[in-house]
Amino acid sequence: MQLPDEKTVLGDFDDVTVEFHDIKTKFYRLGDEFMVATTRNDGKSGVYPIEYTFGHFPVQQYLVDTGDGHLQALNTAWDSRPAEQGGQRWYHLQNDEAIDPEHPFFWTRHFQNANSRCIECHSTDFRKNYDPASGGYTTTWSETGVGCESCHGPAARHVELAKSGGLNEKTTGLIKSVKQGLTWTFRSNDNIATTSGTMDNAYMDTCGGCHSRRGTFSDVTTLANYHDQYRLALLDPGLYFADGQIDDEVFVLGSFLQSKMQQRGVTCANCHDPHSGKPIADGNALCAQCHLPTVFDTSDHHRHPPGSMGAQCVNCHMPERLYMGVDLRRDHGFSIPDPRMSSSIGAPNACINCHQDKENPWAVLSMAEWGVTSKSDEWTELNHRLNLQDSLTFRDYARQTESALLAPIRQATLISKLAAFPSRLAVETAARHLSSVDPLIRRAAVSVLQAMPLEVRWQLLQPLMADPVKSIRFEVAGALADALAQLDGEDAEQLSKLIDEYRESLEYNADTPGGQLSIGNLESQLGYSILAEKAYRKALEIEPYFVPALINLADLYRAIGSDGEAGDLLRRAVEVAPESAISNHAYGLYLVRSGEQDNALKYLEKATRAEDATPRHVYVYAVALDSRGQTDAAIKVIELASQRWVNQIDLYFLQVSYMDKTGNTAGIHRYLSTLAAIASGNPKVRDWMSKYGG
Repeated sequence: MQLPDEKTVLGDFDDVTVEFHDIKTKFYRLGDEFMVATTRNDGKSGVYPIEYTFGHFPVQQYLVDTGDGHLQALNTAWDSRPAEQGGQRWYHLQNDEAIDPEHPFFWTRHFQNANSRCIECHSTDFRKNYDPASGGYTTTWSETGVGCESCHGPAARHVELAKSGGLNEKTTGLIKSVKQGLTWTFRSNDNIATTSGTMDNAYMDTCGGCHSRRGTFSDVTTLANYHDQYRLALLDPGLYFADGQIDDEVFVLGSFLQSKMQQRGVTCANCHDPHSGKPIADGNALCAQCHLPTVFDTSDHHRHPPGSMGAQCVNCHMPERLYMGVDLRRDHGFSIPDPRMSSSIGAPNACINCHQDKENPWAVLSMAEWGVTSKSDEWTELNHRLNLQDSLTFRDYARQTESALLAPIRQATLISKLAAFPSRLAVETAARHLSSVDPLIRRAAVSVLQAMPLEVRWQLLQPLMADPVKSIRFEVAGALADALAQLDGEDAEQLSKLIDEYRESLEYNADTPGGQLSIGNLESQLGYSILAEKAYRKALEIEPYFVPALINLADLYRAIGSDGEAGDLLRRAVEVAPESAISNHAYGLYLVRSGEQDNALKYLEKATRAEDATPRHVYVYAVALDSRGQTDAAIKVIELASQRWVNQIDLYFLQVSYMDKTGNTAGIHRYLSTLAAIASGNPKVRDWMSKYGG
């Protein structure tokens, strides 16, 4: 992030007009100022001076002030790559999606707001300073760009020592110098270097905040504990593929925490110069620091001609993925390509990334011809099945979550998915992990218990209200908020203080629709419906098409008997998100309550076909069909859903009951066998097994 001038501005401002999505944007000079003329959110043309450049290579964006301190990032950006690589041009960051002034990613809207989403990691000593009353910002920073104090903290003493000649290696005057606590050496006959010294995770506190997909609790304090300042995203679908490879923009840390290298003490500075960010060695020499080149940098290992692209370690073990249209970023999980596995779970692999004219079966055959056999990856297989909400995963679950060889972020991801399977086993598993030394695992265990009965939650989570890590305490606050009204004495006082602390962190993000949604959810849990309504409405003021706020506000109105207002909101949700399962499902249920059952079926059915559909949406639609006398159609719907989600106990129970009801029992044993494996103690299941000879 820099002030615009002849050196820092890379884009062509020589009176150039470009057009994307039927919107014309003109870049030009007015004296010493760099200017842009483009369409505003009201559909009219606006003229703005460029306030800051943002980024350098391979893409540079530009920030303008739209009033009240709102710095917005234009989504027409400059491709700063060389012309021979396709660069030196203006392009649109969402080129494949129609972007108009009503779209959430239009440049004037929240998702392009730099105060809340960008500047924190591109400046030094960032202070957001959002005013909820006016909706404006007085955002400040001490330096544009990432300066020394971003990593080392206040450096006045350091400057004093430098001026007085008292600066030396031991006396730096810095709050903390991040140093590697381990040394790496090759012992005789070792293929991989071994370590001596003490592991130090200070890199996570120093680098992790800006190089991770996370939420922020407050203005950041340099070198403070990562988990006291951020809530790291786990390896969830949409962010990561089922094998842990990066999918959406997740900014390194989540993938690096999965790696064996990180678990053995490797840190950012082992590979990157902390001040330039560039690798500290070229090509395979970087990896040869710890991986013996006579073993690993050979054709016997990489199976490609020496010096070729295929012989580069990073191209197999750190495959690239394209973001922002032109920005190739490497996965830091250091995984082994597995085309056989990627075929079964729908994930990419490095082989086909390079050999784009080939397909996975070719890659599988090539590896077999080399004598390379794919090893079973239990975590990937289990994670994939959990993503599909496969009820039979419990058979393999405990062994994986207890594995000492599994990276904590992978353990935490598996644990968190237990929330979709409320049961005694889920409670027992989560309870075991509440005492984990790893904060990600503790946080995931707390999240599993949020859907459990209040007495269970209170008994297990009350001790964690005083957890030393803020991200854990806040997870507990969200899980126990509805208990406050039933407590008194010291328990009530302790929980009340925790909720106040939690609310303060939510208010830090009150400038975002997601932040207001979280505030509304908390106030709703506490029984403060007026405050919840205010927060949901504020979320919609910031982003009128924010579907979760539309749905939650509609639920609030339904709960207080204002079903008409709820219907208006749900109709709006379907209009703005016609392909959303959540929108269609919620509106379908509203129509059912309104007595429009036949009309409701159309929306309930559409929800089951959406990309974000769940087995629950199918269950409700099948019940609705049966209630309208269309039981055979309900059976077909469940059969089709069983191809998308396997081993669904609720769907299978419904399927068997409908097949039994209609006498359409062909194939009933398929569902009964699964029910017997999962719920053999259920009396109805025993009756069916007896009746149909299971």
